[in-house]
Amino acid sequence: MERALFIAKSKNLKYFSPQLTRIYFGTEFCQRLFPSKHEIERVMDFVQENNCALTLVTPYVTNEGLQNWRAVIEQVAARDPRCEVVFNDWGLFRLLRDISPDLKPVLGRLMTKIKRGPRLMKVMDKLPPDALKHLQSTNLSVEPYRTFLLDRGITRAELDHPLQDMQLNGIGSSIHLSLYIPFVYVTTTRFCLSASCDKPEEKGMVGILPCKQECQKYTFSLDNPVMETSLIRKGTTIFFKNDKIPKGEELSEKKIDWLVFQPEIPI
Repeated sequence: MERALFIAKSKNLKYFSPQLTRIYFGTEFCQRLFPSKHEIERVMDFVQENNCALTLVTPYVTNEGLQNWRAVIEQVAARDPRCEVVFNDWGLFRLLRDISPDLKPVLGRLMTKIKRGPRLMKVMDKLPPDALKHLQSTNLSVEPYRTFLLDRGITRAELDHPLQDMQLNGIGSSIHLSLYIPFVYVTTTRFCLSASCDKPEEKGMVGILPCKQECQKYTFSLDNPVMETSLIRKGTTIFFKNDKIPKGEELSEKKIDWLVFQPEIPI
């Protein structure tokens, strides 16, 4: 079982410990939060000095975002030509192939489809077995889709840890699986949910607005009686926290061989 640290900022390298063998670095949820050249070099220097591996994490993108993230990927590939890159956008996957065929593509958790919202837990005990199985299954259980991934050299996929658990037995051994702990993403949008939140005169304005990186200053908790747990709103994305770590035999049964720890919300 490999254990990795997921950080969005180089300052969070402080969470690294010798028990970890890999660093995930980047962001999945906003194309505007691409790291600077200095941040990238700092992380890559740390990886080299601590003899661990690097996985670059990338978001969904527009054409503008694609160009910014191209520069990030090229900088990483120049030092680590066989680096793993988590992609959450098929356009960015194609870009990986243009930059270097040696980069290892990893299917991001935004691309692994499963119901994640915690309100499901209010009805799980009332559902028939087939409905329960559906809500615990991912698109990775569809054999033609797995074939599609394997034909493109994609042999690893990223997973959240939803409260209703997952049925992964049908995936087989061809796709390796990584499980993210503890923050589960529920939904995301290009509309920044934190934009101008500290300006009362702009209350209610929602859209793709100029970025002042309010997401780096504010985190919101959302409570509702139909939810089993509080939701967390940060930037463009809604999360909840699931601290439960499956036991070793459960991970083995589900074919999960990497645990990815997020000490902070990766935004």
